[in-house]
Amino acid sequence: MKRSKKLRFLAEYAGLKCLVSVIRLMPWVLAVKFGEIFGFIVSKIIRKRFARAVKDIQKALPQKTRQQATKIAKESFKNIGRMTAEFVKASAMDKKNLLKHVELRNFEQMLERNNKQNLGAIVHIGHFVNWELTGLVAGHVLKKMAFVARPQSNPYVNEELTKMRTSSGAAMISAYNPFFQCFKYLKKGYMLGILSDQSVASSEIYMDFLGRSAEVGGMSAVLAIKMQLPVYPARPYREGGKIIIEIQPPLTPPAQYSQQAVFDFTRRLMDKYEEWIKQAPQDWLWAHNRWRREKQTLQKIAEREGRNAR
Repeated sequence: MKRSKKLRFLAEYAGLKCLVSVIRLMPWVLAVKFGEIFGFIVSKIIRKRFARAVKDIQKALPQKTRQQATKIAKESFKNIGRMTAEFVKASAMDKKNLLKHVELRNFEQMLERNNKQNLGAIVHIGHFVNWELTGLVAGHVLKKMAFVARPQSNPYVNEELTKMRTSSGAAMISAYNPFFQCFKYLKKGYMLGILSDQSVASSEIYMDFLGRSAEVGGMSAVLAIKMQLPVYPARPYREGGKIIIEIQPPLTPPAQYSQQAVFDFTRRLMDKYEEWIKQAPQDWLWAHNRWRREKQTLQKIAEREGRNAR
């Protein structure tokens, strides 16, 4: 590693440690407010990304005015800060204290399946409210929990974040070539958390998402169909000063594996997300560019439809 790069990485790590230390000194409510202000400031610094988020909201929700779309984007960026503060606080809490701030709903079937029957399943998570807390809380209440996460390029920051993400006992699987690791954990009876993405360069699932063409990750569908395991969509949202993590009824995969079956099952999952986004667009992470390869994706869809028409 070059000296200049190492120094940059160490400076980033020091900044993270300082931020974590400051947030952990604050009470929960104050930390969340601090995070909200931090998110607002970030939206003013990265103006181009904020402006793109507003445009994406207008395209996805054409009934919204520019003023409404801007308000949604502001709330979404504030939520990034809230989520950061909540994650930092939660990663240092035990189960009892964490459940003062997070409420689990409809977890009974998952608890029965995992803790008593020793069976695995897939928990499908989207970029809503605070997706990081889903893995943390599940690690406390489930017997066997693992999740897929993307490693950070900075090794010092990555080590610190991994410690925080796994502080409740859940196992972390690298998002780089994770399929066989996921397969292994599911075979051992783990609940597996997979974060859905709509900008996956390696994906071959091209579909409409919020009215625009996107490259959608299909690992949940592939694993569910090949292993015949249910998929539990998880929806985090805020209510009464708490974060609610609500587990939806499980989706049963098709009996036979095929590319069309993977596409159709993934479509069912995306339909859920579209419904939730339209209900509460401010809860969604709009800062992420989900349509960066929209032109290429449109071309892939046209090629597929051309083949099907022959």
